[in-house]
Amino acid sequence: MKNSTVFIAGLMLCAQMVFAQTQIKISQDELRDKISGYWIGQCVGNYLGFPFEGTYLKEPIPVLIDHYYEYGDDSSLSINTDLRGYCPVVINWIEGAFSDDDTDIEFVTLHAVEKFGLDIDYAEITEMWKLHINRKIWCANRTARNLMSEGFIPPSTGSKENNKDWYQIDPQLVNEIWSVFYPGMIQKGAARAEWGARITSDDWGTHPTIVYAAMYSAAFFEKDVNKLVGLAMNYIPRNSPFFEGMEDVIRWYKTNEDWRITRKLIFDKYYFYKKGNYEAPVSDVSSLPNGLMGIMAILYGEGDFLKTTGIAVSAGIDCDNQAATCGGLIGVMYGAKAIPERLTLGMKNNQVWNEPFNDTYINFSRDGLPACNKISDIVGRILVIAEEAILANGGQKITENDKIYYLIKTDL
Repeated sequence: MKNSTVFIAGLMLCAQMVFAQTQIKISQDELRDKISGYWIGQCVGNYLGFPFEGTYLKEPIPVLIDHYYEYGDDSSLSINTDLRGYCPVVINWIEGAFSDDDTDIEFVTLHAVEKFGLDIDYAEITEMWKLHINRKIWCANRTARNLMSEGFIPPSTGSKENNKDWYQIDPQLVNEIWSVFYPGMIQKGAARAEWGARITSDDWGTHPTIVYAAMYSAAFFEKDVNKLVGLAMNYIPRNSPFFEGMEDVIRWYKTNEDWRITRKLIFDKYYFYKKGNYEAPVSDVSSLPNGLMGIMAILYGEGDFLKTTGIAVSAGIDCDNQAATCGGLIGVMYGAKAIPERLTLGMKNNQVWNEPFNDTYINFSRDGLPACNKISDIVGRILVIAEEAILANGGQKITENDKIYYLIKTDL
């Protein structure tokens, strides 16, 4: 692996001591369905949360979000008045899903890996960022991109010395695709996601990314959310504030039946996190409280798509991002079929399409890449790369009764 960090090497060594490899079989059809669930699930979570992004901070949304809202639907709720507050209208108008940073940087990563291969290095990903990622970016992504224009390449673009936003949420919502490239190959998925995280971030700012990456890769074969969360903790340092937070969230989940109690405990401790002489920067988009809200949603959601995304949105803060990540995770676990059709076949409960989001993904934010895309084509392209990763890591492709299967060497 090019430009790998010392931490990645340590991460993989640690994981090798924890997990032994076994071989698991999955059909090509099921793998495709799970990849589809990943992409569509992220879109749904994103759009459910968009109207409420940044509108609830100290307190959660007073209702559990279970459908798409737009501005004016409920005067008792704080709903964004810009484009985000009219998300269902936009989707109906363009007759499909549209790009946002929960999917469009992964869209660039897909093109980058197709061009340079799975072992793409930092100079090559910088080239792709400079070509395609120039607007509609914020926080750590924006700072990293500015640094690229000054001649920096990762990991310098994400280091504390250069990137003042190194701790913010960005990497955990733009690197899930690495784990989808490596289904069931948790060490590889987590390591490559951590590689991607260091484009924009540093230190514990990368740890939520690694945790979600481990869960995504494992979710291709593991459906117990408690096991997923526990497994993912093995991939980050025990002295990490995010590790401490995960321990707290697990304990609070076991103690409190109501997720809103746990939400308050997370906010009170981790929005203003301080330990000894160390104080984490306070930010509405910090990867620490936002990442932990996602862990909370996954545990309390118990594998149910709508309940998980509903809690992730209703938890507030930067809610569209953790809802997209959580939605994609449940999509991987159960496939696209687990996502309620009323959320994908037309907005405002109007089922007007035969395929999720009319099988359309409109890219308006990433320069120099196709504007109108079929979601099924995106899924198929990811499947091609996943097959390459499976075969390159000791797996096999076989045919039984005219049906294609993969034998994956997994470290579950």
